[in-house]
Amino acid sequence: MTPPSLDQLIQDPAKAAILSPEIAQALLIGLASIQPLLVQRALMGPLEKTGEEDLLTIDQVAARLKLSQYRTYELCRQGDLKAIRLGKSVRVKPSDLQAYVSEHGG
Repeated sequence: MTPPSLDQLIQDPAKAAILSPEIAQALLIGLASIQPLLVQRALMGPLEKTGEEDLLTIDQVAARLKLSQYRTYELCRQGDLKAIRLGKSVRVKPSDLQAYVSEHGG
């Protein structure tokens, strides 16, 4: 028997009572891993459409530049690559990445 999806459990919560302990545990672990993201997103309100893509993480920028994560952080810290600090996180606008690549012969 295929375990019910989250949608099915939301529509019929009684199905949760007949789940095996293993499936219940797997569903709880999955929910726990996305719960902070769902709460954060819910508190942010509607997305504003700026015509620009989502901000890029340092991992994404490093992959596009084919640099290490450390070197990418250094470019941002030194101001060579314009970045946005969100608490302890660093993000880069796609347009700022493109400007850096254009300016540095990429």
